[in-house]
Amino acid sequence: MAVNKVGRPKKPPTPEKMLKEVLPFKDIFTDEEYVTYQNLVNVYVADFDIDDLTASDMDDIMDLAKNRVLEFRLLKESKGDASIQLDTAAAVEKLGKKNEKIKESLSTRRKDRVNPNEFKGFSIVDLAAAFNNEKKRKLTDKMQTLKDEEAAMLKKRRDYLGNSTDPDVKERLTEDGETEE
Repeated sequence: MAVNKVGRPKKPPTPEKMLKEVLPFKDIFTDEEYVTYQNLVNVYVADFDIDDLTASDMDDIMDLAKNRVLEFRLLKESKGDASIQLDTAAAVEKLGKKNEKIKESLSTRRKDRVNPNEFKGFSIVDLAAAFNNEKKRKLTDKMQTLKDEEAAMLKKRRDYLGNSTDPDVKERLTEDGETEE
């Protein structure tokens, strides 16, 4: 990463890169656990607009994913060993409580970022009109698609003569498609 004179990166890593690559979670987890960690981060980040993520959000997401992986590790290690299951249960419970606090913190910060005036003034009529406009647009698009298909089919069949050359047909078509008697 390129560094300027003050020691800061010229272009900071994206939040997604920071969560997945910059921090050394590969050194902490086994390969299997690291894949689980990556998948959990993906799930948690999907709840946010990546541009709105703050450093606190990233810390909380990393802690939440890390705690989940550690929870699974503890449960896996205690499987079948009754002597350590009580200690494991207590540790898992502590991790669960930490995770709940982290989730509340993430939720609160996300709610704080929502502008309450953004949707102010909308009535049920406005919403119904918006719904009708969307439905109308879809139907218009479908109608245009059907018209285009019909035009293509008619173009294919333009030179089709059918049974007009059969001897029992009294009317004969002229070259421009008109009938003559």
